[in-house]
Amino acid sequence: MDVAQRKTLTEKQVLLLRWIADGCPEGAAVGDYYRISAAALRSRGLVNTWGRGPSWRAQITPGGREYLAQVDGLSPPIPREANVSVTERLVHDVRASGGTLRVPRRGWYSADGVDFEKRARLATRQGKVPDGKQLIVTAVERELEIQLVDAPGRSYRRAELSPIKVPDRVGRLHPAARHFRERSERHEVSRGQLARATRIVHAIAAEAERRGWAVEGSSDSENGYGRSSWTGTKDGHLVIAVKEHVFTLRLQEKGVHSRGRWDEEVRLYRNVSRDTSFYRDREIPSGPYDAAATAQLELELNPGARHGGRQSRWSDRRSWTLEERLPHLFREIDERIVEHEHHEEDRRIAAEKAAKVAQREAQQRQRKWSLLMDRAAERLLQEHRTTELRKQTDAWHQAERIRCYCDAAQAAYPDRADTAKWLEWARAFATTLDPLTERPTTPELSEVCLEELQPYLPVGWSALGPEEGRRRNRYEP
Repeated sequence: MDVAQRKTLTEKQVLLLRWIADGCPEGAAVGDYYRISAAALRSRGLVNTWGRGPSWRAQITPGGREYLAQVDGLSPPIPREANVSVTERLVHDVRASGGTLRVPRRGWYSADGVDFEKRARLATRQGKVPDGKQLIVTAVERELEIQLVDAPGRSYRRAELSPIKVPDRVGRLHPAARHFRERSERHEVSRGQLARATRIVHAIAAEAERRGWAVEGSSDSENGYGRSSWTGTKDGHLVIAVKEHVFTLRLQEKGVHSRGRWDEEVRLYRNVSRDTSFYRDREIPSGPYDAAATAQLELELNPGARHGGRQSRWSDRRSWTLEERLPHLFREIDERIVEHEHHEEDRRIAAEKAAKVAQREAQQRQRKWSLLMDRAAERLLQEHRTTELRKQTDAWHQAERIRCYCDAAQAAYPDRADTAKWLEWARAFATTLDPLTERPTTPELSEVCLEELQPYLPVGWSALGPEEGRRRNRYEP
């Protein structure tokens, strides 16, 4: 059975090879990343490419024409399947497994294995998830369960790439671009690339303003001693504000140092001997700040910050220039804004749900507390009546015993005046003890203190209120 080999081309690569063989006519449907694919064909010796940006050209080689002849021949090579990213592969595997896939779960502090949770997030951000669907990742013991389900209310779609023109000449620079050019101590591009870098900053600032965003050059920051402490990593060169979002951009050239700091160190160590023991193992700056310039510009979004897997750098490559990647920069900003708004919406919904749950729990706790308080009051009343009944019965028995004693004493000494006088007092005293001298009624509590109810409540509840018991238990050992 014939099997597609690695050395064969995909159907899209064959289409691209034909396009180059036809002289790269405009308007042909060869895809957005034809230069990247052309680089793959070049590495196989099928085409040659020159230049970058608008000057990019490609030409088919004899080897490329020979391959096309084989494709059009009687035994054409079997096209191989196109390479797919790991995020595309994940979505494919989930769909192939019926919408639910179990994968190993990587430990918190382990660098081994695949972080499938992060891969699922990237699949969503890169637009690999089908429209109207979303990936749900759930921890199940030592595994992760990844589900492809319908998205509730919204789906993630990549923002459109809007063309951005970087002019070859600028008559009047944007204030942010002029600020970038004039603050030479902050330059991280060589003098040879400064004009080009300034035009790029101008194009970014103009596009940002066209979108209604605020843009300006980065301002001075101060250290703890009240002195300016600007750094490219911390402050960047350009600041874009969109609503409550603030984005910092840093434009630098590989191999180029920060000009102001480098020149200052060169000045400080100009007369320092390299043989001095203290500086023997230290690299002493010398020469111009851009001596090792590579002419390769790089743009970084929010330098020094954590990006959670999102793209944050764009630079010159063999297949494209930085100017051609500016639409990707603005798409990334758009997507970060949308993602933040989605997160804020999710947080708002979650907060509303939590508030409703808390309100419902508070109402349930209030009802239970009221029930427990009623029961506690009833138990207190019953105990009060029990105590009062025992007191009355004890007093009645005591009064009856005194009267029985008086009757026995009178029978034993009927003619003694002093005995009669004592028994008269004793009978009067018995009358004061006897509760039946008045009509018995049900004892009631005239006033109840909250402290009196506390002993009749279960553990974890307080007579002071439904939440007091919970607060007290929270701090108990």
